[in-house]
Amino acid sequence: MAAPRISRTLLQTFVPLNALSAQRLDYLLEGQGIEALPAGSEVCRRGERDGYTIYLLSGAVTLENEAGEQQVLDAGDIEASHAIASEQPRAVTVRAKTAINILRFESKRLDRVLAWDQATETLQRELAALQPGEDNSWISRLLQSRLFYRLPPSNIVELFRRLKPEPVRKGQTIIKQGDLSDSCYFIKAGSAEVRLPGDKGPVTLAVLQKGQYFGEEGLLTEGPRNADVVMESDGVLMRLDKQDFDELLKAPSLALIDFSDAVNAVASGEYEWLDVRLSDEQARGTLKGALRLPLQALRIKAHMLPTDKRYIVYCDTGRRSAAAAFLLGVMGYDARILDGGLTALMPSERSRFLVNE
Repeated sequence: MAAPRISRTLLQTFVPLNALSAQRLDYLLEGQGIEALPAGSEVCRRGERDGYTIYLLSGAVTLENEAGEQQVLDAGDIEASHAIASEQPRAVTVRAKTAINILRFESKRLDRVLAWDQATETLQRELAALQPGEDNSWISRLLQSRLFYRLPPSNIVELFRRLKPEPVRKGQTIIKQGDLSDSCYFIKAGSAEVRLPGDKGPVTLAVLQKGQYFGEEGLLTEGPRNADVVMESDGVLMRLDKQDFDELLKAPSLALIDFSDAVNAVASGEYEWLDVRLSDEQARGTLKGALRLPLQALRIKAHMLPTDKRYIVYCDTGRRSAAAAFLLGVMGYDARILDGGLTALMPSERSRFLVNE
């Protein structure tokens, strides 16, 4: 069983994790816990490709090669600052010589975070060059947003090229609840207030500052705006139109999986089903064992989902599940979309896999 989350300070004693920024470390740590294993436990086996990077936090392990030769590695050794048996396939079998604590990261996730962190400084300089002579501090803050973590740098540069500056005034309504969603905005200068109408006047949900963004949720769901956004001060917004959002930000962040592959992935325990339809829709039939979290509640309740699990998200058509998978990705979850949704299932698949609960 996973123990409480490891601290950022301890993580910075390991290589190459010590090169990561605080924000990337926090992202990497989400859903991670320290594994406590008793003496004699097998940590990993020679020849396997498990896709994990493992660090020894305390205790000692034995590393046994093909010839049966053993080496002891203690958590206090200099070599323990690196991942143990890092080759894939594994070159040695690792067993706990004493009671140990270890930490496992999915190697692909770790590689993605390292690549992004190392590219950020160069990327920031390239983006600043698009607006020479201007205050580009908003770019630095924006690049820390998880909105961009899954994007290739070329997409980010092109996205910034397509942004359209719009000077705005204090009190100006930028987004009105119920309006058609046709763009999102990045705050270059100024601040904005997110509001909902109330019986006694507007209720403030959030105040957004330079380097933050808004309006993306309506683009994801392809529905009307769900709140008002009003400028708190004069400023400048950078507008991204829906077509550019879909091409450069949304599409590259999503991964599709067909039903047969999804069934096998769930059966193996690698993924879990996540139904993001409304409760009334779920009542008419859902995939067996699926977790249920309607899209409308996802942003508020996603923290209830275990972060050490992967999810195959589905709805009827795939439209809502695409929005849900995007939001989950921004929050640090690994999510795929059931291609075509439930309507793409054949009658035999529906009768076999859908249940009424």
